[in-house]
Amino acid sequence: MPTNVYFTQGTRDEQYLIEDLILESITIYGQEFMYIPRELVAKDNILGEDRLSEFKSAFPIEMYLETVDGFAGQGAFIQKFGLMMEQSATLTVARRRWDELVGRFGKPQIPTRPNEGDLLYFPLSGGLFEIKFVQHQDPFYQLGKLYVYKLEIELFQYASEAIDTGVPEIDEFETLKTFNTNLTRSGYGEVIRVDITNGGSGYTSAPAVTFTTSSGIGATAVATISSDGVVDSVTVTSGGSNFETPPTVSFVGGGGSGSAATAVIDLNIDEVDGAAGDNNEFGDEADDVLFDITNPFGEIK
Repeated sequence: MPTNVYFTQGTRDEQYLIEDLILESITIYGQEFMYIPRELVAKDNILGEDRLSEFKSAFPIEMYLETVDGFAGQGAFIQKFGLMMEQSATLTVARRRWDELVGRFGKPQIPTRPNEGDLLYFPLSGGLFEIKFVQHQDPFYQLGKLYVYKLEIELFQYASEAIDTGVPEIDEFETLKTFNTNLTRSGYGEVIRVDITNGGSGYTSAPAVTFTTSSGIGATAVATISSDGVVDSVTVTSGGSNFETPPTVSFVGGGGSGSAATAVIDLNIDEVDGAAGDNNEFGDEADDVLFDITNPFGEIK
C-alpha cells in the first residue's frame, strides 16, 4: 500500500504532544522515587565489579509502577545464607525527565540512559532497589521517537558500599547493614603497624615518628622507650590513606640515635586500576596457609 501523502511519520510538534501526554500520565498515575547513581571507586577489570562503590547523590523523579498489585518475586524464602527477601518490579520513567534530572546532574557511568547497578529508593515502602536491566530501546514506538525507559529492579543486597546521599532515610541503610567498622574508604591502603628493626640507644625521651612517602598522607604514630633508652614499640594512631607502597619511617629527637623501623600497609584488595587485586591477595594467603611448595599440583617443585 503506498504511503498516504497526507500523513507523515511524525512531525516535531506531534512528537512533543505525545511526549507531554506521557509525562503527564506518569506524573498523575506514577509514584515518586529517588534515583541514586552509582560511582565506581575501584573497578575490578576482570570481574567488572566494584566492592567500593559509592552513592553520593539522590534525585527525586516520578516513575510508573507497572506491577500495580505489588512487587513480584519469591518474597521471603530460606536459603543457605539465611532468610532472603526477593522483590522485583518493572518501572517506566520518561526519557525527558531522566535527562533533565539525572542525566544532567547525576554523572552516571553511561550518561545517555539509566545504568544497571544504580539504586532506587521508594519512599512509600521505604525499600531500596537496584536496577538489574534497562530496556532503553523499545522495539515499538510511534512517531519515530522513543519516550520512556523501562527498568527492571530487585531488592538491593547491601555489600559494604558507601551511601552518603545527604538523605537520612537512604543513608541509614549503610548504618543498619554494614559489617565494616572502618567507614573511611580508600582506593589504596593505610599504615597498619610499624615493625622496629633497631631500637637504637641513648634515648632520654620518646622520639617523634615521621613518615616519608611519595603517595599517601595522614599517617601518624607514637614511639615509647624502655628504661635503658631503647625504642621498644611504635603505636599507629592514624593509618592515613592512599598509600601505594610502605612509607619510610624516621625517628626524630629524644636524645638518642640508631633507631630504625619499617612500616606495613594494608593494600585494598580492589586497588584502583588493579586488574586482579582479589587474586593476588588470595594467592599470597594460599602460599602462607595452604601450600608449602612452589608447585603443589605437579612433580616439579
